[in-house]
Parts: sequence; C-alpha cells; structure tokens
Amino acid sequence: MKLSCLQENLSGGVSVVSRSVATKGSLPVLSNILLQTEAGRLKLSATNLETGIVTWVGAKIEKEGALTIPARILSDLISSLGPGKLDLQTEGQVLTIEAKGAHSKINGMAAEEFPTLPAVGDEPLLTIDPKVFSEAVGQVAFAAAADDSRPILTGILIKSQGTTLTLVAVDGFRLSERKITLATQPKKEISLVIPARTLGEVARLVAGDSEPLHLYIAEAENQIIFKTPAFEISSRLLEGDFPDYEKIIPKSFGSSAAMETADLMKAVRLAAIFAKDSANIVKLKFLPEAGKIVLSANTAEVGENETELESKVEGEAGEIAFNAKYLVDCLSNLDAGKITIHFGGPLSPGLVRMDGREDFLHLVMPVRTQS
Repeated sequence: MKLSCLQENLSGGVSVVSRSVATKGSLPVLSNILLQTEAGRLKLSATNLETGIVTWVGAKIEKEGALTIPARILSDLISSLGPGKLDLQTEGQVLTIEAKGAHSKINGMAAEEFPTLPAVGDEPLLTIDPKVFSEAVGQVAFAAAADDSRPILTGILIKSQGTTLTLVAVDGFRLSERKITLATQPKKEISLVIPARTLGEVARLVAGDSEPLHLYIAEAENQIIFKTPAFEISSRLLEGDFPDYEKIIPKSFGSSAAMETADLMKAVRLAAIFAKDSANIVKLKFLPEAGKIVLSANTAEVGENETELESKVEGEAGEIAFNAKYLVDCLSNLDAGKITIHFGGPLSPGLVRMDGREDFLHLVMPVRTQS
C-alpha cells in the first residue's frame, strides 16, 4: 500500500472509528484500525465485535493494499503531526508515515486477521432525516439500562407501523418513547432492539449531517447497518423479548401540572443537593388551589430545601416522590419550553410530556416514602 493524504483528514477519520476499538478483548487485532485502499480512497475500519465503524478519507493512491495498525499509537501519532501532506507506505506488516520533518514506523498486523464487517444490501429498509433521528435517540437512550443483568434492557426498541417509527427505552424504573413520522413507509414493518451505545454513536455522528441516514438489515448475521455517504455503523441486534411497555403506561391520571421546563430543572437540581444522602429522593407536592407545586428534599445530617414553582395544576392535590437523577436525566434531554407532569397518586407512575408535542412521553416510577 502506498498513498498520500492530508493529516487533518486522516486525524478526523481515525477519531471517528477509534470509538469502536475494543479496549479489552481476546483478539489483539480488535485493538487495531484496518487501513485499506478502496475506490481511490483510504478506508478506515474498527470493531469491538458489538459495533463496527467505517469511514473514508480522501487520498492519492499509488499502490493498493491493507494493514491493521494499533489504534492508540496511530491516533497519538497522527494528532501530534502538524497539518499538511502525509505519505503512507506499507512493507510487510510495517506502516511508514512520512511528514514534514518526521519519519515514523508502526508495527501492524495482517489485514486478514481483522473480522469481516457486514456489507449493506442493495436497498435500504428505511431512510430518515439524520437530525430528527439524532434528537429522538437523545430523548430515549438515557432511559436504557446501564448494566447487563438484563441485556435486552440495554437496548432501544425500534419498531415501525406505517409511516410511524417508534423508539422506546426502559430500564425497570423509567420509560421513554419517541415517535417519528417518516417521509415514506418502510418496505416492511420492523421491530428491532439495538444496543443504546450503538445508537448513541450513530446520533453523535449524524447530528450535524444533512445527508439522509439509511438503515439496512443483514438478517443472516443478525446485524443492522446505518449508512451515510461519510460513514457506516454496524451493530449486532439484541435477542430476547422486549417488555410489553404499552401495558405499563396508565390510561388516565387524576391530576396534572404544567410548568416551565427550565424552572423545574433548576428546582430539582437545587433539591438534589440536599437529597444526595437520603436515597436521592425529591418530593413534589401539587397544590391546585394555590396554583403551584412545591419541591422539597431533606437529610437529617445535611439540612433541607423547599422551592415553590408557579404551575397550572388541574385535578386533586397530592404528593409524589421521585429519584432526582431520573428527573434531571429526562429534563436535560427535552427541547420544550414547558412540560406537563401527570400523576395518579403517590404510588402510581408519573408521566412527563412536552407541551404541544404528542410524539414524546416519559414515564418514571415513584419512590415509596415514609410520611
């Protein structure tokens, strides 16, 4: 392999794929990035066997070839070189990089040892606006489970019905659902559970993209592929039965309170300071006659806090307690000026909706307290 490219382009490409490099693995090659020439460009690939990322860098190819190089060393080296032209050449399993005033050699491993990543099919299963998809993932991913005790809960359910695409995450304590209206109906209805980490990477990469995001299924390998002109992300699908989440969502609520999102966030963060040593519990008292809600938290060893917020409260007065972290996670991922919290009692789930938006809901389980 012999080629030349710009340092800034190669550095950007290495940065993209490095996020999928295995930090711990049984195969040493998983700590490497595969460099190979393809159609007049330099193709970079990395995988940890759960997620694979591929991107391309513009290059002047003089000789075709491929080699895998340790990701950490390659990244550190390229980022340390100044902007400008780089000359790359392989001889056996050694990569030589020439830059202005610098000559480096890195020992690599044969490209044949690198796992084969799934290839896209002829036509995508669906196409979606990348900015809308990125926003939707951000509004549900935080509700996926962080531990692997129930692997299916570490994923996000993506299902389609007609032109509606629904994303759902649930961890046993909270649930987020976001619906997207597609421009065209998928070729067939889908119901897939994808690791939340993978979708987080996709959302990060496409957030500022203007090109459509295509989704492909490689059914024989139980893999899904997201593709834009700039990159491909492949991921294994999670197997198992996703919870029948629609049965969890109450059909009606006795009371509701509408308020400014920023005001509630500020009040919750303030209360959380006093809740850290008391299981992170924050209490919300709904007072319809006074037109306000009261947030409070207390810890005997620390002190107590109480904040009043103006609110349009409808229904009966009541009190409910939540884990402050769950409220902060939800509120920090919403883009609405106002929200409404619906509740049916101290032991019933609370439901958060953005005002004027029927495409999102967040359900959070209450915390039982001693009154």
